[in-house]
Amino acid sequence: MSSKGRSLGQREEKMKAIVKVEHQRIIFSKYKQEIFKKAAELSTQCGVDIAILLFSPQGNIVYSFGSPSVDSIIIRFLGENRRLDALRRELRWLEKQVKAEKERGKALDVACKKWEDYINGLGWEELLQVIGKLEGLKRNAHAELQKKDAVAASASASCSSSMSGANYGPPAEEIDDEITDTYRSP
Repeated sequence: MSSKGRSLGQREEKMKAIVKVEHQRIIFSKYKQEIFKKAAELSTQCGVDIAILLFSPQGNIVYSFGSPSVDSIIIRFLGENRRLDALRRELRWLEKQVKAEKERGKALDVACKKWEDYINGLGWEELLQVIGKLEGLKRNAHAELQKKDAVAASASASCSSSMSGANYGPPAEEIDDEITDTYRSP
């Protein structure tokens, strides 16, 4: 923009470094007070917590302003960073788990396809044999669960634990319904 036609107060000044050390000190002192005043106003009017750290032009003095205090805000900031780091680590772990589950899902899809092809290729008598074997497998699994329930019940009784009657999977009735519904003969 052209500076013609503007008064001295409206002219845009280009920002440039101050060369003289004495001028730097004066400007720094003036702006430092203005920044701290504006920060206090912002904190009061908007109810925000704020911390400002300023290093002198020579770097040997640190000026700070904090509402409620610089220490409390820095501690809170560092604590949030730790929580963010923990969340990032958890996210990376979960992403690995999702990737592993997707790979397992692909393997299961392949296995299911092979199983479907096998079942579709069986005759009526062979299907009845498969149903019999599956029912036997179900009975064996149910018996194994009952053994584990008994062991868990005795362990919890001897330890006075609240784990008595631990449940390992769905009740037997639900298992029966699932398999017989799936493989019911016509």
